[in-house]
Amino acid sequence: MDEMKKTEHDDQKLHIAMFPWLAFGHFLPFLHLSNHLSQLGHRISFISTPKNLRRLSEIISPDLSARIAMVPLPFPSVNGLPPDSAESTSELPSHLVPFLKRAYDKLQFPLTEFLQNSDVKWLINDFAPHWLPPIATRLGINSVFFSIYSATTLAFGGSPEDLLRHCEKQVEDLTEVPQWMPPQSKVAFRRYEVMSIHDQMDPDFSDFFRLAKVIQGCRFVATRSCSELETDSLSLLQKLYQKPVIPVGLMPSEVENSNGDQSWDSLRQWLDGNTQNSVLYIALGTEVTLSQDQMNELASGIEKSGLPFIWVVKTRDHPIITGFEDRVSGRGLIWTNWAPQKQILAHPSVGGF
Repeated sequence: MDEMKKTEHDDQKLHIAMFPWLAFGHFLPFLHLSNHLSQLGHRISFISTPKNLRRLSEIISPDLSARIAMVPLPFPSVNGLPPDSAESTSELPSHLVPFLKRAYDKLQFPLTEFLQNSDVKWLINDFAPHWLPPIATRLGINSVFFSIYSATTLAFGGSPEDLLRHCEKQVEDLTEVPQWMPPQSKVAFRRYEVMSIHDQMDPDFSDFFRLAKVIQGCRFVATRSCSELETDSLSLLQKLYQKPVIPVGLMPSEVENSNGDQSWDSLRQWLDGNTQNSVLYIALGTEVTLSQDQMNELASGIEKSGLPFIWVVKTRDHPIITGFEDRVSGRGLIWTNWAPQKQILAHPSVGGF
């Protein structure tokens, strides 16, 4: 992000605001980028809603928490969301995500007030706030679109003009390789993937519209990628967007010392009792909710593998097929609490994910 270093004085530090979409798959990359920028001496304001910031504060290190100011914006009420005020995609079934996007759009008013009364010079935002670039411009703030997705994924969508045309297209069109991609490319969505994406779109402002407006209004694009992996896609993306596209790297997080964490102590003892590279770790993340059929098929595959395993099951998942736990007793763990994933994957007995 060299452009962010071009200040009147070489030693001038910036106040940078971060505004991610309301999903933990987005919060964490934004936090990793915040950490990197704070280590360069910049002041960081990480903006989201109260419940999300409380959850993030529980999982980030005290050192990082001390360097980043958490800025809570009141979560707006929206007809269609449950009364318990779910504030992230991890708390909602996919068909309610459009209502979460409407709530997110209502954050423009308290966010504008915060920006007006701050000395923020740069604003790094996600794909969703289509309304934000004009506000930033009016306030004299430079906006940056930070994509958590790969350059190839962004390139599939095409230019902002192509993205706006997607709003008029049929679902099936996204299952074909677009004409601007390289001839040898096979990148395209499967139909079930497109249907899942479509279910989570706000009918008033589609994700294509949101992304197009954010790209058109930003100073430059930063993507979680690197030139060693995506040289051609990064080059194509700059041609499509007609503005700088900067790979910020994959930003892997370090494995932290979890001594004293009872969850990890229990898991580590179990892992220590298995041979090297023998354990299969199954965790589908906070965003995925399996149907009953999918849960049954996954359980059947795990059972037939004969491998020792740790399976992280969320409380909102459908129940596991009857008798499964008895049949795999002694060689597997079904884990329903928060799982320290980095520590699990770093353990020598884990051989598959």
